[in-house]
Amino acid sequence: MKKTTLIPAVAAIFSLSSLAIASGDSPGQRYFSPMLGYVVADDERAADNGGAVQLGIGQVISGAWNVELNISADRLDLTNTAGEYRQRGVGIDGLYFFTRGARFSPYGLVGVGGLRTRVAGNVSTGVMASVGAGIMTDFTDASTALRFEVRNRWNDDNKSVASERGYSDWIVNLGFAIPFGNSGSTATISTTSKDSDGDGVADNVDRCPATPPATHVDTSGCALITDSDGDGINDMHDKCPGTSKGISVHADGCEADSDGDGVVDSRDRCPGTPAGVAVNTTGCEPDSDGDGVVDAGDACLNTGKGDVVDERGCVVIAQRVILKGVLFRNNSVALAVASHAVLDNMADILRKHPNLRIEVAGHTDNTGSAQHNVRLSRQRAEAVRLYLVSQGVDASRIVSKGYGPANPVTNNATDEGRAENRRVELRIIGN
Repeated sequence: MKKTTLIPAVAAIFSLSSLAIASGDSPGQRYFSPMLGYVVADDERAADNGGAVQLGIGQVISGAWNVELNISADRLDLTNTAGEYRQRGVGIDGLYFFTRGARFSPYGLVGVGGLRTRVAGNVSTGVMASVGAGIMTDFTDASTALRFEVRNRWNDDNKSVASERGYSDWIVNLGFAIPFGNSGSTATISTTSKDSDGDGVADNVDRCPATPPATHVDTSGCALITDSDGDGINDMHDKCPGTSKGISVHADGCEADSDGDGVVDSRDRCPGTPAGVAVNTTGCEPDSDGDGVVDAGDACLNTGKGDVVDERGCVVIAQRVILKGVLFRNNSVALAVASHAVLDNMADILRKHPNLRIEVAGHTDNTGSAQHNVRLSRQRAEAVRLYLVSQGVDASRIVSKGYGPANPVTNNATDEGRAENRRVELRIIGN
């Protein structure tokens, strides 16, 4: 192979290193690249060096990679006899840019394709592979780039010369990269002037030279108008970019909090909370004992579950009330007169709370048979129910039931214990 002819080509690449980087290097940018070349033929061909042409169509894939589809043609005169090599190739190349943004953009390339060769009446088509290096430089204000490269092309031609299995030629190309079409959403980079705000658009073409860092911009350097969550606020100003569809937002893109309690309206179950009032996670004033009176106005903070309370949060009637003072004659279901005052007071409470439903539960000690005690407790409970109805409580709101000795509140071993177990209770069963 004629290796000495390669030295001027390599020197030519580095002689261009003071030029500027090609523009049009934004992802998605397409370009076409016409080039003229010079082929340094493999010595085994027995052919002179010759001219070549190449036409490529490329696209910028990323900050480092371009991909190109190239069509090439060359002619090489045979050295010792009449005739010539006529070669046509189609290949795809990958260009890796070592840097974009310096004063020049050097790249390496690898490629693969097919090469058709006609010589001395023989035609062969085989695999072609290429490796090489080059640079692109700014050439015009329209971002056309001057391009220079050197590549080694190998192909597996085994027909042109019977004793040869393939050839390795060197090709030096010079041409242009001319952008066309839409360059995508990212601005074109030009390094022939400064980029003060770092948005990828040179100051000499940047119409918005103070865009914030990481802002997506158009080719003029101005922010793209995007609203990812559809709340009407541009993403670059949206502090809450994931707002659900249909939610009312403030100018910063965050959900509204109409009463200013720190809970956004979509989660606020009490949207009219007064200013300065502490609230829970639902936006309502806390009600620790769950009695329906918020803590700030609750005079009795530890009422039991199910207790009926007044407007101050204090118990009016508990979930379970033992009617102390309700007495019966011995082994009788007749109410003692002393019981009337207790029951009159309870009737008054029940009339004031017409939504309450009550069970009157009768209980006895364990003296006597269980059957007798159950019957006695049921009759006493019914006696209390009838008295409350006689005092104006709706009969449909009260039921009675006798439990006998089944549910003692203390030990039946003493007179005091048995007396405590003989009782009538009211239980709230509906509200």
